[in-house]
Amino acid sequence: MEKLLTVVIPAYNAERYIKYTLDSLCSGCRKQAVYDHSNELEILIVDDGSTDGTGDIADQYADKYPEVVRVIHKENGGHGSGINCGIQEASGRYMKVVDADDWVDEDAFHNLLRALKKTKDDAVVSGFYWRFDNGTGEEDTFPKEAEIKEPFKGVQYGITYAFETVSSQIYMKMHGITWKTEILRQMSLFIDEHCYYVDAEYILYPIPWVKTVSFIPDFVYQYRIGREGQSVSPEKMIRNQKNYEKVMSSLLAFYKECRNGGIECGEAQLHYIENGIARVAAGEIKILLSLPAAKEVRKKLIQLDQKLLRHYPAIYHANRNKAVTLLRVSRYRLYGMAVWALKKSRRKF
Repeated sequence: MEKLLTVVIPAYNAERYIKYTLDSLCSGCRKQAVYDHSNELEILIVDDGSTDGTGDIADQYADKYPEVVRVIHKENGGHGSGINCGIQEASGRYMKVVDADDWVDEDAFHNLLRALKKTKDDAVVSGFYWRFDNGTGEEDTFPKEAEIKEPFKGVQYGITYAFETVSSQIYMKMHGITWKTEILRQMSLFIDEHCYYVDAEYILYPIPWVKTVSFIPDFVYQYRIGREGQSVSPEKMIRNQKNYEKVMSSLLAFYKECRNGGIECGEAQLHYIENGIARVAAGEIKILLSLPAAKEVRKKLIQLDQKLLRHYPAIYHANRNKAVTLLRVSRYRLYGMAVWALKKSRRKF
């Protein structure tokens, strides 16, 4: 039976966190719950070769909520592998990815399900909060911050927008997006496996097929920031620099297909993809700036920029990052100052 929504949880060695994640999602599936989501929701846990108790915890929830929770145990393939598996296995008309160390706001999640009932749009976008792990183990006490308070100025929530009419004003991030599953299955590319930082692939690969989008005001996703070993920590990003480069290479190959007609892509969709990859390029520059200042690193930064300008000028000129713009205008003479400023702030620029 088709469900309304499949929440895919790629999970690897997440025994410390996954109970809280699952409790937040299953709140509407318990007896005497205010909202009964049992007939609408599938929670698909993809146990990605965990070596701790993650798989056992997942099985316990499947036993407790057999009509809602399903578990797939597979060999380790990385976050992208879990997403690819979820796309193929999802029974929901819509699909959302929730990482095993994050969670959802229960009331906001109910409102997302209510919105999905009423729409046929290719994507539904909701808000998300950064939740800064304060080490207490009590997620309710984690400070929160909205990166984006509204999708764009003047947004009307709950109505259908033609993608081309709003594409230049929005950037749909992974934690805010719920895709129509059919759109994901039309993608001609798989998400990179055994690789970090594949979020950009998941949010950009479906874009050629997106025709409509709608927005809800609720902040559904609660994104944990600051836990030890997190892939977005500055130290981990430096260590996994090659992974970031791999994702960038995959995105550029995808862009070539869109630009050259190998993948049919409308003009608005193509410009959106250019803007998205420009953001990824800015992220790669941030990683290089996180390294100790050195002539070799400065040279690599310049080579990256020249490659974009020479082979992907539309992506190069799509940059909206002020730090990257300053580096370019100064012909990278401000390189040393940029390294210092990033170390000082340790915040994304």
